[in-house]
Amino acid sequence: MQESYDVAVIGGAFSGAATALLLRREVPDLRVVVIERSAHFDRKVGEATTEVSGCFLTKRLALTHHLCHHHVVKNGLRFWFSRGSEDDFDRCGEVGAFYQVRLPSYQVDREVLDEHVLSLAKEAGADVWRPAKVASIEISEAGPSRLKLRDAGGEREVFARWVIDASGRATLLARRLELLRSLPEHPTNAIWARFRNVRDWNGYDLLSRFPSYASSCQVSRASATNHLTGYGWWCWIIPLRGGDYSAGLVYDSRLYSPPKGACLGDRLKTHLLTHPVGKEIFMDAEYIEGDVKAYSALPYYAVRIAGAGWQIVGDAAAFLDPLYSQGLDYCAWTVSAAVDRIRREDRGESCDLKDLNERFSRSYRGWFEALYRDKYHYLGDKELMTAAFLMDLGLFFFGPVRSVLRCPRAGFAEFPFEGLLDGVIVSRLMAFYNQRLARIAQKRQAAGVYGSMNLDSRTLLKGFEPNRHVWKLILRGVRTWLRAELRSFFLPAPSSAPVGPPASAV
Repeated sequence: MQESYDVAVIGGAFSGAATALLLRREVPDLRVVVIERSAHFDRKVGEATTEVSGCFLTKRLALTHHLCHHHVVKNGLRFWFSRGSEDDFDRCGEVGAFYQVRLPSYQVDREVLDEHVLSLAKEAGADVWRPAKVASIEISEAGPSRLKLRDAGGEREVFARWVIDASGRATLLARRLELLRSLPEHPTNAIWARFRNVRDWNGYDLLSRFPSYASSCQVSRASATNHLTGYGWWCWIIPLRGGDYSAGLVYDSRLYSPPKGACLGDRLKTHLLTHPVGKEIFMDAEYIEGDVKAYSALPYYAVRIAGAGWQIVGDAAAFLDPLYSQGLDYCAWTVSAAVDRIRREDRGESCDLKDLNERFSRSYRGWFEALYRDKYHYLGDKELMTAAFLMDLGLFFFGPVRSVLRCPRAGFAEFPFEGLLDGVIVSRLMAFYNQRLARIAQKRQAAGVYGSMNLDSRTLLKGFEPNRHVWKLILRGVRTWLRAELRSFFLPAPSSAPVGPPASAV
C-alpha cells in the first residue's frame, strides 16, 4: 500500500501528538499522519511541569479542563536537606513555597496525558496508525521522503513532504542520520518506580507528631515536586492522581553510587530510606512490580534538529537533566519550532534551517553551562542550593516564563537564552555563579564542613512572579551566595575534585 501525506509524524506520545494537533488546528489543509509503534502507551514516569510547559499545555493546547480533572495541580518545587540518616525529620532543612503558586503547573501522568493529546489530534483530523513500526526512512531534499512501515495489515509505504521525528529516547532520525551525541561532562543516571502506600505529607500522623513542621507552611507539601538531596544525587517525589507516587533517584556517577542489589526497586527504596524525610514518607511504601526502570547516560542531543524535509522534536531532539522539570519545556519549544517552520514553508516562505539549528545548539549548551555543569557537587548543601534556587528560578521567570506568558505563540518560537540581555548575558552570569557554588562545595567537602547548615532551617517563599518583584528574590539569592563565598574564603583549596561523598553527607 502506498499513501501520500503532507506531514508524517513518527511517534504518537506527547511531542508527536502535540505537533499533529497544532498542525491540524493551525494549518487544517495539511494531511497529517501519526505513526505510533504501541497499541497503547505504557505507564511512564510521573512528570512535573514548569510554568513554561504549563503555559504551553493551557494556552497553546487548551488542556486546562483535562489537566484539572485527571492530573494533580502542582505547588512548586521543594527541597529537603539533612546531614545524616539519623537526623530528626522535623530538623531537616527545607526550601520551597509558603503559599500556593501563582501560575499554573501540574503533576502529570504521562500515559494519561499522551493518550488524551493523541486522541485530540485524531479528532482534529490527523490519521493515527498504531501499532505500526517504521522499518526504513529515505529522506529526500528534492521531493517527498519515503517511509516503509509494518502494521497489522502488512507493509506500507508513506510519502510525505515533511517527516517529524517524535520518537523520544529512541531518537530514530538522529541515530540514522548520525547526529546523536552524548554529554560526557554530565554523567548522570536514574532509577525510578511507582509506589503505593506512601505516607501523606499533610496527614494527621505527621502533623500531630511534628507540630513545628505542621505550622511552618500554609501550602500542601504533598502536591509539590519534593526533592530529597545529598552529595552528588537527588530524588524526586511526585504525586499522581489516584494515590500512587512516582519516585526516582538521579545521581552523578563521578560522585555517588546507589545501594547495590539485584532488584532495582529494592535498591531505590533502600536509598530513599537513607534520608530522614524519605524514611518517614516511604517507610511503609511498596513499589509496583513491573513499574521500575533505569536509564544510564541521561543527557544527549542532536547536533542538528532540522533539515530539508525533516525535523526532530521533543526528547528525540535532546534531553539534559530532570532536576528543574524542564523536559516538557523543550518539547514545547521544539514542537512550536516545527509547527512554525511547516506553516511558513507551506505558505511558500523560506526558513533559515542553519540558523534554527545553531539557535537550538546554543540554547542546549547554554542551559547546561548555566544550570547543570558540576551542580551535583552542591545539591546536598542547603546554603549553596538555596542561593542557586533563588537565582536560577528568578532568572527563569525573568526570561522564558515572562516571554511565553506575554505572547505564547511568539514566546515559544524562541529558544531560551536567545537575544543579548536575557540570553547571552544572563546565561553567562548563571554559568559563573554555578561554577563558583560548585567550587565552594568542593572546598567545604575537603574541609569536612559540607552541609553544616542543613538542619533547623526553613526557607519558605511567597512565590515567583514574572515581573519586577522577581528581582527581590534574585538579590536575596545573590546575598546568600556572597555570604557563602565569605564563609568559605579561608577554607583550604581542595587538592583535587571530590570523588565521593563526605562523611557528613547522606
